[in-house]
Amino acid sequence: MNFKNILIVTLMTTALCGCGSNVFQGFVGEPEKNLLESIEDASTTEDYSRLITAADEIINSSTATDAEKAEAHLIKAEAILGKSNITALDIMAELALSADQDTNPINVLSTSASLEDLIAASTSLSAASDLGDSGNEEQNLMKGIVNTMIVMNTITEEFTINENGDIANSISNYSDSLEAIMYPDPSNTDLTILDYTNEALEGFTNSGALTAEQLTETETIKTQITEIETLNESGENDENNIRNALETIFQGF
Repeated sequence: MNFKNILIVTLMTTALCGCGSNVFQGFVGEPEKNLLESIEDASTTEDYSRLITAADEIINSSTATDAEKAEAHLIKAEAILGKSNITALDIMAELALSADQDTNPINVLSTSASLEDLIAASTSLSAASDLGDSGNEEQNLMKGIVNTMIVMNTITEEFTINENGDIANSISNYSDSLEAIMYPDPSNTDLTILDYTNEALEGFTNSGALTAEQLTETETIKTQITEIETLNESGENDENNIRNALETIFQGF
């Protein structure tokens, strides 16, 4: 089973559980509700924006406990995704349409959501974990999906990859492009694309939503990303060699 099919299965489960509700479970609504209650009613950009603001107030509060801050981080992550209109139903439909087509998984698993928003959601999920709350199964599934999207969006922002895994766009300098995809967030070079890959694998593992076979498939992505990091650290400076190596890696997804 390839990674597209894995996500179709897991997202279908999530979608069925959530029915017509918002993706990884909603937010918002009435001022008198707490954040957890509000997220279940969220539906508009304004709703999610208010929740992000409210979560930030708790996160930055000098009186809030670590548990309260961790919960606020988890809610903020969901609100960011809701604001970006990322829903399980939409992702599932997109994957289902491409399942029987010769489409490279890199393209299928990327999203129109901004990389900045995805990274912000991932950062909040990590912050919650650092504060002692690694989230429930659904939130860990969200962590797996969000970080996978960060990895794929980072690659597709730099490279256009066809169904065969070949690079289809014009690249002026492969060394620079290789360096660029190493850091999804250029302002934080402490985190590489492999770090986000590890976060994705951890999320999928802790979600309990994937079978052993499916987890093995997700590890394939980590293997390919590790090869990208190895190539970047190799010191290779021949443009043709870099291109050929990258295409071999992309074909392995």
